[in-house]
Amino acid sequence: LARAPPPARRHAVPPRFLRSLPASPRSPGPVRFAPCSAMAAARSLSATAQMLATALVAGERRALSKAITLVESTQPASREAADELLSLVLPQRDASRCLRLGISGPPGTGKSTLIESLGLELASRRHRLAVLAVDPSSHRSGGSVLGDKTRMPQLSANPAAFIRPSPAQGVLGGVARRTEDVALLCESGGGDPGVVAG
Repeated sequence: LARAPPPARRHAVPPRFLRSLPASPRSPGPVRFAPCSAMAAARSLSATAQMLATALVAGERRALSKAITLVESTQPASREAADELLSLVLPQRDASRCLRLGISGPPGTGKSTLIESLGLELASRRHRLAVLAVDPSSHRSGGSVLGDKTRMPQLSANPAAFIRPSPAQGVLGGVARRTEDVALLCESGGGDPGVVAG
């Protein structure tokens, strides 16, 4: 006697996908969809920008690092949040207390040595400073060494100094694409002079 084939096994559907599936014809009722992840991410980034602005104005170094990461991001949603962040912190910026100094030159000319000596002198006079070090990027991989902190060991360990290396990403002139916005964030965070190193 021939045996009947076993019934086909029905694969279980993970619960997280059930909300995005249309309702079955046998089960009448409204169709429920999962909330749009893009809208939720935008709301989350907006809340993040507001929290970062509050912490940045209060002078928190970790908030400054996160704010710079947000500003340097190339994602469209991050760009909107970065614009919101800048609009929140710029009114707190006192341009009369800010000083910018740009130092540029070919590799091996002593830029890091000069910046470290200048930074230690400013720190000894009870000033706070931010060093925005811009490294050239590879034309093949797009990566950068970002080794300026290792070339300024004493200044890196000084609590009055904030050093942030950034890749140039193909931008010429010793600055990166978002260096101006990053400098505004540093000045809005209560820093005194700012040193921009190319």
